[in-house]
Formats: sequence, structure tokens, C-alpha cells
Amino acid sequence: MNFAGRCGQWPQKVLSVLPFLLFFPVGVVYLGVVVVLLSLVLAGDYRKRWQTMRENAMFWPIVGMSLLTCVAALVHSHSAPAFLSGFAHYHIYLFLLLFVSIGKGDWQDMAIKAFIAGALCAATFFYLNGLEFLPHIGLFKSYLSYAGNKSILLGILLALAAGWLLCELPPLSSRKVFFVRLGAFIYIAAPVLFLTRTRTAIIILMLVCLLASLRFLRLNWRGAIALMTGLIVVLVVAWGVSGDFNERMMSAFDDVVAYAQGQKPSHQGIRLEIYALTMQIIAEKPWTGHGIATWEPLYTALAVANSTYSFATPHNDYLLYMAEMGIIGLAALLWIWFKQLAVGWRMPDINGVRLLMLGMALMVGGMFNAILRDAVFGMPFMILLAIPLAGVQNESKSAVVSRVS
Repeated sequence: MNFAGRCGQWPQKVLSVLPFLLFFPVGVVYLGVVVVLLSLVLAGDYRKRWQTMRENAMFWPIVGMSLLTCVAALVHSHSAPAFLSGFAHYHIYLFLLLFVSIGKGDWQDMAIKAFIAGALCAATFFYLNGLEFLPHIGLFKSYLSYAGNKSILLGILLALAAGWLLCELPPLSSRKVFFVRLGAFIYIAAPVLFLTRTRTAIIILMLVCLLASLRFLRLNWRGAIALMTGLIVVLVVAWGVSGDFNERMMSAFDDVVAYAQGQKPSHQGIRLEIYALTMQIIAEKPWTGHGIATWEPLYTALAVANSTYSFATPHNDYLLYMAEMGIIGLAALLWIWFKQLAVGWRMPDINGVRLLMLGMALMVGGMFNAILRDAVFGMPFMILLAIPLAGVQNESKSAVVSRVS
């Protein structure tokens, strides 16, 4: 009995630590996920966990996506080289259901603290790298140099952590706590603007800060105006001080102008060409798509014909879902994402704001990155989504029943 009771607490304890590990190499995160799944198996009480999943507000949108993926797999050809991995990525949200089956509890507050602690560590690593004090070892590879999706993810995670801190700012009457959290926000947000070199993270940072300001507007309009003014000042300073920040933003603008005029974009702006060629693929089968994992071989053929580069993904999940599963697949994805926003909007506590920030980050990130296609992005989001969504039940006639802070 004692052993069974301890096993029942393992999933919550492991999941409460996992957000801290998101700022470390991908293998560490995957190992943590495996430990969570093993702890769920050992904890037992499967009927209760199944009932918890079924009652969750996200259950039917996620199941709908999985069923649609299975139908698409049956209808279309299975001959694509990466069919199995392509099929698996459409089921990434099933991990969210497994995580929320743990239920609500104190682990959620611990997980938030672990996430903020991880962000503070990550910001410190970026500062140390800027000062050339960070050791050149594999553990810090994504901090030492811009290394693809993991480096982008670090910037996005820092932007989200900064937003979560900002929406937790207490009234000015609690001066000590207010300035401590404001200092932590600045400490975490500064690397996003100056050190991470990811435009996606900068956009997400601005959006989550705007959302936090709107929340303050409901509570205190003077505080909201002061907060917005401060953020504008920070962006102006970042534009003037950080050559890399304004250089990357201007480069993006120049690429859009060049491509609109029929010129070749820079390598940084190659996404514009990817999007245009992907639209040609979509136009052939707009409703049902070409089938799971077919985008890469189809795009490679187009790339060869147009003497351009080939890629593994279109760096845009909206276009990927349309190319492979058509407008129906895109509708299933948007059902999940808009459901997240709707649930977050109805939640009465600060977890609703956190969920809105995560939803916005996914929708914006999906415009420029394979935010679900690549588990490097997808799995961390499932872990973070579980924090505000655990214990949030299906809608009743009046409101969503959510946990009380």
C-alpha cells in the first residue's frame, strides 16, 4: 500500500521538474519524458487517468486530429520515405493528454517555479557566452553558437518565461516583490533581444508583453500605461544598441521587398521561396492534401526544377498541414489551437493568461518554424501546456471548470 501510494506521486514529481530541463540538450528532455511515461505506468490507476483525460477540455480536439490522421494514412499512399515519423508527428498532442492525466495539484506551481528557474539559468548562460566565459562543451552547444531549432527554442522559451513573470507582477504596494520580479523579467527578456538571434522569439516576446499589459489594463490602467511605455522604451533602446537585432529585422523586411519585386531573397529570407513553392503543391490537392510525409519529396522535385535548395519542412506548420492533409487537416489543427485560446480566455485565474501566451506562441511560431513537426519544439510545448491545462474540464453550459489558484 505504501509503495503504491509513493508510485502514485511519481508522475507529478517528475513532471514538476521537467520544465527546468527544457533549457538543456534535447536528449535530456526526451529522457525526462521517458521517465514521466514510466512513472505513469508504475503509478497504475489507469481507469482514473483515462477518465481525467476524457474530461479535459482539450480531449476531443486532440482525438479529432488523431482520428483524421489515421483516416488520411488509410486513404493516401504509404510510400513516402519518412511516413512513420511523419505519421507520428501529427499525434504529438497525445503526449499532452498523457501529461494532463496526472491531474491538478501542487506540482503545477512547482513546475512554474522550475520553468522560471530554468529560464534564469539559460539567461545566465547567454550572458556568460557574451562575456566568453561559458565553457565550450556539448552541454552548452546551443548557447555558444546559433545551432538551428534548439537555439530558436531557447529564445522562445525565454520569451514565454519573461511573459509569465510579467503577468505575475504584484501591485506597487508590494514594492519588494514587485521589483524582484521586474528585475527577473528584465534579466530573462534582455537575451531575447540582444543575444539569442531569433526573430520569432522577439515577436513572441512583444506579443506576450502586450497580453500582460492588457491584463494590467483590467486591473490598473495606470500600471498598464506605465508598463507599455517601458516596453516601448526597451524596444527603442534595443533597436539603437543592438546591431544584430535591427540588422535581422531589416534583413527580413528587405527580403520581403526583394521577393515581391521578383528578385532572389537572401539565405535568411529563403522561407519566402519555400512558401511560394509549397503553395504550388497545395494548389494541386487543396482539400485532401497529398498524404502524410509527402511534402519533402514533392518539394525536392520542385526545388530541383527551380534550381533552389531542398528542405525537410516548409518552416510553416499551416502550409505543411495543408500540403499533406489539405484544408481539412488545417481545420483540425486550428480547432486545437483556437480551443486552447478559448479555454485560456474563460479561465478565471492567471493560468488562463499563461495558456493564452502559450497558444499565441504556438500560432506565431507555426508561421515561421516547424513548431509541431519537429519534436524539438513540439515536446516542450506539450510539457508547458500541461501546467495550465491539468484539471481543466470540458465546458459546461456556463463556463469552463478550472482549478482554483
